[in-house]
Amino acid sequence: MNIVFFGTSEIGIETLRSLNAHFNVKAVLTSEDKQGKRNKTLIESPIKLEAKKLNLNILQPQKLDIGFLEQIKDCEMGVLFSYGKIIPQNVINVFKYGILNIHPSILPKYRGASPIISALLNGDSHTGISIIKLTKDLDAGDILMQKIIEIEPNDNNITLSGKISQIASQMIVCAVEYMQAGFIKPVPQKGNISYVKKFDKSDARINFETEDAVAIVRKVKAFLGYLEAFFYYNGKIYKILKASVVDKSSDPGTVLEVSKSSLVVACKNKSISIEVIKPEGKNSMPISAFLAGHKIQCGQKLI
Repeated sequence: MNIVFFGTSEIGIETLRSLNAHFNVKAVLTSEDKQGKRNKTLIESPIKLEAKKLNLNILQPQKLDIGFLEQIKDCEMGVLFSYGKIIPQNVINVFKYGILNIHPSILPKYRGASPIISALLNGDSHTGISIIKLTKDLDAGDILMQKIIEIEPNDNNITLSGKISQIASQMIVCAVEYMQAGFIKPVPQKGNISYVKKFDKSDARINFETEDAVAIVRKVKAFLGYLEAFFYYNGKIYKILKASVVDKSSDPGTVLEVSKSSLVVACKNKSISIEVIKPEGKNSMPISAFLAGHKIQCGQKLI
């Protein structure tokens, strides 16, 4: 089975490895290199870096035109996981078995760009993986395979993405083999359809006055390793990387407790205990290290 893998993000690395171990990956399609912010060095995608380690053929076309189609004409199937671009129908049609799209939610819930973040923000008890036939409509293809994954209380964007990455890499091998053997009958998506957006920096900002403690802790978990939840204090950005809910209340933004290992801040409802923080321009640190170098007092406002 000759396969083209479409992917960009780190979450697809295990799937690429798995496909390479079981099938013939003829090409890896990934996004173009990006310009670094602080210098002229180009930044390669995580998938490109992995493909180089595996000595695979890497394609980074600006357009999926006739020249690109010529390079994949002998491939029978495509597999897509977090590629980041729309695939035209004429490209899908090139493959005998079409393109299998791995989506990290139980579709049709959370179609779109950020299903893992959305599940964490909403406090869902579970999420999952859907392998579907790729169509021109966003995440709307028929379902080939699904698996429900529990979201544990301590899960965050990094841990949940890691679980999904591992499980998807196992599921896709079965999906490819079953498709080739004709064992899978695609099933139309059923249930309530919902869409999620691509989040930006403004979504990660914490507002102690308008958000309750539960929502803020969810935000900390959801954006970890990506935008990272933050608040402004004295004109500087402070990112919160780990926090928990505390059943105490006061005026929002007020520091309620300061000790060698605790910084409790009141929110709209209840409070949060900040456990790991990253001050602007510095590395992340446990709150004990932060408090050793910063004079924060009870009753002080962090807004």
